[in-house]
Amino acid sequence: MGNLLFATGHSKQAVKYHSKALTLNEQDLAALVGIANALYDLNQTEGAISYYLKALSIDAMQADVHYNLANAYSLLGETETAIPYYLTALQLKPSKSDAFYNLGNAYCVLKKYEDAIVAFKKAI
Repeated sequence: MGNLLFATGHSKQAVKYHSKALTLNEQDLAALVGIANALYDLNQTEGAISYYLKALSIDAMQADVHYNLANAYSLLGETETAIPYYLTALQLKPSKSDAFYNLGNAYCVLKKYEDAIVAFKKAI
């Protein structure tokens, strides 16, 4: 239900629903990611980061969580922190072209233009 609420633009209600799920099982990966995604949508980026990190502490093999965490760090201007999460997302899911694109942008911010070119070429 939380995912449906989020998908239909009801992020605040999604947080509430997923939070209830966490009261039943604090290790509920779907609920942790659901809260993180909804908080990110609500521009509560630091809160989203906290939940993404909790989710990764349960299952570090989630490419999309690494990717979303990298995006959150990038949004806060923490580009150097974001890059390893983009790289991990790409190790787990090499076909994730948007991760290559965002990685290229991150490298540009750090003026690592040769690395950016490599990443952008892989995004195509």
